[in-house]
Amino acid sequence: MSQEKPLDLNLLRVFSIVCKTASFSRAAEELNLTQSSVSNAIARLKLSIGEELFIRVGRGVKPTSVALNLYQQLEQPLLAIEQVVSGLHLFDPKQSKRSFYVYANETIIQLLQTRVDEYLCDSAIDIVFRETPIGEEQIQMDLQLEKVDLALDITQPHLASFASTKVMQDRLNCVVRKEHPRIQGSLSTEQYFAEKHIIHNMRRSNLSMADLMTKEVLPKREMYGEQSSLLNMLATAAKSNAIAVATQSYTDAYAELFGLQVLPLPFVTEPIDLYMVWCKKLQHNAANLWLRETLLLLIKSS
Repeated sequence: MSQEKPLDLNLLRVFSIVCKTASFSRAAEELNLTQSSVSNAIARLKLSIGEELFIRVGRGVKPTSVALNLYQQLEQPLLAIEQVVSGLHLFDPKQSKRSFYVYANETIIQLLQTRVDEYLCDSAIDIVFRETPIGEEQIQMDLQLEKVDLALDITQPHLASFASTKVMQDRLNCVVRKEHPRIQGSLSTEQYFAEKHIIHNMRRSNLSMADLMTKEVLPKREMYGEQSSLLNMLATAAKSNAIAVATQSYTDAYAELFGLQVLPLPFVTEPIDLYMVWCKKLQHNAANLWLRETLLLLIKSS
């Protein structure tokens, strides 16, 4: 009597990555395979299961209900296996010449860059900071594809494939130039919404920083300009009558240099929590663990 062939477990790994990335091409990139190899693996798994697993949506793919159910059951066991295997990799910071890549915003880069340089002055290791992408989806994708080793960000992912810990807290301030014709020493709600605004184009949950950090639904503001750099925002505020919102640590460092008034926002805002975020599969990876511990040490000493 013929026996059914056992399932190739490698197919489940490919399936899991396609579910995470919603793309055969991105899954191929993460797995270091060709796109046709990924497509063939999914076709083989489909044949073994006897059910359709993905449907084409635009340039990507979307899992069927069968695939989603399978993925939910497989995600934690596969993650546990990856953690065990990743933890076996040896890492000696005294011998390594590795470069680590970390997503961080300007505030954090300014805070940590000099400390990192001093800490690693006798080491062959590099910690390279890259500016955080505008949207959190790109951060999570780049972590999964291991384009970066770690992210320092203001939002905490709730996907099971990520781990995170809160590392520091900041607040938002409002800045205007010292010679502002209508705002001097204090700022009312009416004044705030009557002025034009320089908006930081970082978005989380499709909200700006000010909207994200308040429980109120803020009225629409008239935009003066949109900037990707906090430093450029402060420079623009110094040369115009527009309002900018930036972190307290940044306004404390640069307000005098740019000739800016620093004022509290005229509505209640939540503190900004900064999280260290990494792929859970690297939880016990020696190199990633060293990176997390090193940055935590430098953040606490700042």
